[in-house]
Amino acid sequence: MNHPEPTSDHRFPGPLPDHLESVSLTRTTARVEDRVIIGGVPMRIVDVVRTHTGVRLDLEEGERLWLTTRTRLTAFREADIDPFGSRAR
Repeated sequence: MNHPEPTSDHRFPGPLPDHLESVSLTRTTARVEDRVIIGGVPMRIVDVVRTHTGVRLDLEEGERLWLTTRTRLTAFREADIDPFGSRAR
C-alpha cells in the first residue's frame, strides 16, 4: 500500500500543544478523536469497533489498526478542562 509522504503541516511542531495530552492507548482506553502517530504520520481515530478478538481502530486516512490484549501505544487526546481552567476529574 502506498502511503503519502508526511508533510510539515501534518506533524506536531515542537512540544505537544496545550489542548492535547498524552495518554496510554490500549484496547480498553481507545476513543474516537484520539490521535496516534504511526511512522511519523499523525492519524485521528474516527471509529472504535470492539470484538471478542480485539479492538479495530478506523483511522481518518482510511487505515485500520487492530489492538490486542498486549498492545500499548502512546496517543494524544483533547485535555478535559472545565471552563474555569482546571482539569475535570
